[in-house]
Amino acid sequence: MFNATLARKTCGTSVPKMEMAPSPDGLKNLAKLIQDLQQLVTLLQQGLSRSKPWQRQLAGHLADVDQQLHVLRLTVAMERSNDEILEAASHLAGICRLCAAALAGSRVDPTTRTAVHLIVDLAERIRISLERLQR
Repeated sequence: MFNATLARKTCGTSVPKMEMAPSPDGLKNLAKLIQDLQQLVTLLQQGLSRSKPWQRQLAGHLADVDQQLHVLRLTVAMERSNDEILEAASHLAGICRLCAAALAGSRVDPTTRTAVHLIVDLAERIRISLERLQR
């Protein structure tokens, strides 16, 4: 039930009042989290030089995160089942954790490391928010 409402929220259209619908504040927060994650990934991709091996590896992982973020958005927009949406969100969080783990032993600068940890945190918050909306 929350997938149709979230799809309308992320598209900017008004949401009709529905029985047993998730709170509008919860949907707004979830849409903002998704938008923030998309912007952060895009900005990090644009500002990343590809001169060092860890930068090229990070660019590949960020492309995977971006692709999975599109999958999540499409899953919501197509009004798929709640289980499919949760699976897409879990997969997104897993890819983000893999991205952070890939930087573990590298000489990445502190700003980039912090940005990647923020990406992981946002993806996890999206997954948790979707689980809460399903209840």
